Amino acid sequence: MMNLLVILSILAALNVNMVLSRRCFTKREASAECRFGKGTSYRGTVSVSSNGHRCLKWSKTQHSWSDLKSDLNGVGNHNYCRNPNNSRRPWCYVKTRSQVKREYCDIPKCSTVTAKPTTTPPRAVDTERTCGERSERRTNKIVGGSFVPIESQPWIAAIFQKRFLCGGSLIAPGWVLTAAHCFFDGNETRLQRLRVYLGKSDINNTDPDREQLFSVEKLIIHQKYNPSNYDNDIALLKISNTKGQGALKTASVRTVCLPPLNTYLPVGFTCSIAGFGKEAYSSLSYSNQLKQANVRLLSSTNCKVEEHYKALLTDNMICAASPDWSTDSCKGDSGGPLVCEASGRMFLFGVVSWGEGCASENKPGVYTKVTHYNNWIADNTGLSEYTKGLMYPQK
Repeated sequence: MMNLLVILSILAALNVNMVLSRRCFTKREASAECRFGKGTSYRGTVSVSSNGHRCLKWSKTQHSWSDLKSDLNGVGNHNYCRNPNNSRRPWCYVKTRSQVKREYCDIPKCSTVTAKPTTTPPRAVDTERTCGERSERRTNKIVGGSFVPIESQPWIAAIFQKRFLCGGSLIAPGWVLTAAHCFFDGNETRLQRLRVYLGKSDINNTDPDREQLFSVEKLIIHQKYNPSNYDNDIALLKISNTKGQGALKTASVRTVCLPPLNTYLPVGFTCSIAGFGKEAYSSLSYSNQLKQANVRLLSSTNCKVEEHYKALLTDNMICAASPDWSTDSCKGDSGGPLVCEASGRMFLFGVVSWGEGCASENKPGVYTKVTHYNNWIADNTGLSEYTKGLMYPQK
């Protein structure tokens, strides 16, 4: 096993800002009134949705796509149809009956006859050490965060019980790690009512090209879970599709790495959280689209400033927040991941557990400390102690 001090020094040294990926478009693609594939490169001027509604300006919709640079996704101070999140085709925000919602646009596909011939690149073959890798790397800034495509957090699981229930993280093709408090009926939860989606960016819309749907074969709640203070707030879901198989590895579905047993990160280390939770504590509903935010790990002392936290915090928990208290996990993010990067791969260090309010000063988000549960995960899943999700069928 690698010495823990060596691991920590590597993690600290690699805590650098990620570089924004850039897409390059030809002049013809940018000016055409047709689209190639899903239209992520479309830069035309269609500004009416398929339902005939006039598109709203991206910069006026109060949605965080406008936070991203226009050379990356084409949005900006205009109302043209775009596809910033790799959806099925270009879309825009429209206003109907005083509600702002998303609608697709009718933009024909470009003729393949006029397109320049291209050589199909060989399919990338992953090695057995590729957990925690993302096909799309963005430093987008859930409360105070930004909307992101699922490819930025491809291990995110959306757990439903008739309606959206909680988040989770794919740690192996057949296993999702989540929070125990998500299941009000505990071990009496009716598994036939649970569904797990992987590859989902929008909880109200289905994208069959990117999503995978699973039923739940087994729910394992930690035997020492304490609902009074959320100690040992961790649970496992064994998932399978209609063919009895686990997750298929794609650009939108990948496993996250588990860090070694009892590995600790330094205070101030930057990690990220993601989920479909409320965008503010006072919000009446969850976010329809996946959001991501950066937070920094706090010391136990700084986490216990409030008396309420001092009484509830245990050694099985870690705290994280942004320096200005502007970003935080919130109601609906429960069970989702707190991931930290090392050597270009993401490690699951926390499970969203509890907190007082959302993004409130001296009231940080509290997360189940995953590195205290490696043995528990191995004992209950049959996976190795350092589960990497090594085996995938190929698509």
